[in-house]
Amino acid sequence: MGEAVHAAARSAPLLEMRDIAKSYNGIKVLNGINLTVNPGEVLALVGENGAGKSTLIKILSGAITADTGDILIEGDKVLFQTPHDAEQSEIVTVYQELNLFAHLSVAENLFFSRHRQVKGMINWKKMNSEAKRFLEDFGVYLKVDQPVSRLSIAEKQMLEIAKALHRKARVMILDEPTAVLGGDDVGRLLQIVRRLRDRGVAVIFISHRLDEIFGLADRYLVLKDGHQVDDGSIGDTTPDDLVGKMVGRQITAAPRDKIRTDAAPKLLRVENLSRKGVLTEIHFSLHAGEVLGIAGLRGSGRTELVRAIFGADPVDSGVFYIRGSRVDIGSPGEAVRKGIGLVPEDRGNQGLFKNLSASHNMFMASKKIKWIYPREEQNTASGFVDSLQIKLAHLGVPVGSLSGGNQQKVVLAKWLETGVDILLLDEPTRGIDVGSKAQIYSVVRDLCKQGMGIILISSELTEILENSHRILVMSKGRITGELDRETATEELIMKYAVGGSSNEKRSE
Repeated sequence: MGEAVHAAARSAPLLEMRDIAKSYNGIKVLNGINLTVNPGEVLALVGENGAGKSTLIKILSGAITADTGDILIEGDKVLFQTPHDAEQSEIVTVYQELNLFAHLSVAENLFFSRHRQVKGMINWKKMNSEAKRFLEDFGVYLKVDQPVSRLSIAEKQMLEIAKALHRKARVMILDEPTAVLGGDDVGRLLQIVRRLRDRGVAVIFISHRLDEIFGLADRYLVLKDGHQVDDGSIGDTTPDDLVGKMVGRQITAAPRDKIRTDAAPKLLRVENLSRKGVLTEIHFSLHAGEVLGIAGLRGSGRTELVRAIFGADPVDSGVFYIRGSRVDIGSPGEAVRKGIGLVPEDRGNQGLFKNLSASHNMFMASKKIKWIYPREEQNTASGFVDSLQIKLAHLGVPVGSLSGGNQQKVVLAKWLETGVDILLLDEPTRGIDVGSKAQIYSVVRDLCKQGMGIILISSELTEILENSHRILVMSKGRITGELDRETATEELIMKYAVGGSSNEKRSE
């Protein structure tokens, strides 16, 4: 931080929340939370899902009101009863669910409030010129006259942040802004956040990604079960300590069991899998007891590959072998019958029926599905709840009401119930807190010990490196590299991800 920022930090905080408490139906979800943030400072607000972060942010953004406690701006008490009240105090929240108009242009979205108030003819040329200049000032380079529907997710996220800046935000709340972004896009967005900080904007940053927190934040505040368990300077803690405070226990990466791929049976072999413009001559094998990581930048073809294996997308050519026998996989139903399950990237819309119960969802892929389950099926569902540590009030609760981590565990239970041998995991921990991540990867290790073969896609390279036995790297629809866990590094993965070609002999 510069001298001006240090001077500001020595005066009254720009924003202060004192002794904030909130209850729902007699259950306290926030217990006396105290938060401060200064101009030009990034405060990381961290905690597991259900810790109280969202409730605290909703209070600060005016979406709900606290039962007790005060909010102060530069030492003066304020009362937020609506989001408009918060915006009047120059506090703007950028949520994961973006608030953009897809049919309007980038410039129209940026200037939407002003655009509605203009009387008479609009000077489109001037508006586009102003939008271009404003965006480029913060390192955002977009074609301002194109409709928002043509933007990537990362570009939409950056435009949403720019909208907040245009509303003269002095405090910006970013709710997991990188949750759906890949490596390069994450870097671009974090650079924009640094520019905000350098210009004196106070940023409250919510993320489950420790590398982002330690690379960006100045201070941290940890919530657990509605209580404030710790806060301080990011330089005075470590990733392991912070995780321990978030989950109430120390989490360490368990060692991967060594497997000899030359001795382990091949569960799946893929030969010459191609789809014009998407996948080109893909070939690899997956062995029993193996986690095969697939790394690559967003758009490299990772998701398209597992969807093709699952029969969800058509292919132009390719041959599949399961346990040495050639098989045809033309639909997800055929894939399931061949013992293949997919945990999709978009679990909410593709992996679950959110309005149905957790129990119903667990049996959705089963041949034994019934709408009224006998006692043994209820017992099976209860067993999954216990073994996967799914937190829910009862089996009949709608799965859409569960946290992201618990929803993901229900998807895993669905495939475990069918008895699949091959499990395709596409970004299985995206948007999930660190405690649930550790539990999910513990389940993955247990499944491998039982002989299951798992293909793992993750944009977090640390997850790929810590949990894979072998790693394939994709770029532009091709496999450009194969690494074993002893030689794999983030640098090598990125080399192949940007289009470098591996000279290593492929192990099949």
